Amino acid sequence: MGRVEADIRNLGIMGGSFDPIHCGHLAVAEASRVQFNLERVVFVPAYCPPHKSVEDLTPAEHRFAMVNLAIAHNPYFSSSPIEVERSCPTYAGHTIEAFHEIYGKGWKLYFITGLDAILTIINWERARTYPGICHFIAATRPGYSIDEIVKSIPEAFKSFVSILEEPRLMVSSTEIRSRVRSGESIDDMVPPEVREYIFHFKIYTDGKVSS
Repeated sequence: MGRVEADIRNLGIMGGSFDPIHCGHLAVAEASRVQFNLERVVFVPAYCPPHKSVEDLTPAEHRFAMVNLAIAHNPYFSSSPIEVERSCPTYAGHTIEAFHEIYGKGWKLYFITGLDAILTIINWERARTYPGICHFIAATRPGYSIDEIVKSIPEAFKSFVSILEEPRLMVSSTEIRSRVRSGESIDDMVPPEVREYIFHFKIYTDGKVSS
């Protein structure tokens, strides 16, 4: 007898640089979990995505540690070092395929990302993805037109992309890094444990990271 739809379990994959992870990431992950009935959400920090230089990113071990601190209190969240353990560059499509191999046919995969990144994520040349590899959830950001981006999504992908309009990704990692450098507060932007980690290891303060 074949597997019925009710037997399928839903898994969210939250990809990104997480430099650093912030409250917006956590809110989007939780909203996706509830709206799409995800059994869990796995955060996957990128080691060296093809559109960024690894030299421009905080060392992966620090970004991975901050992710683990941020998700520690949510029993539905976990993390995976699968991209951190790979050689450069790391592609979303290869990560999704690896999760298919790990979890098997009993799981439906949802890749969660920002609306600003969705066009890159579903581009085969840039991300090694293809229609049907998984379902994509794109969280909205201020300053980005939903209609314009939806129009740009290739027809073959449109049935595999859902737009998550609330909560919006109001916080940006770029702004957090800038505020740390200028001595401004980030108290409402990251979990307290992440804030303490950033200041303990002097991340984003002077271009150097303490060991």
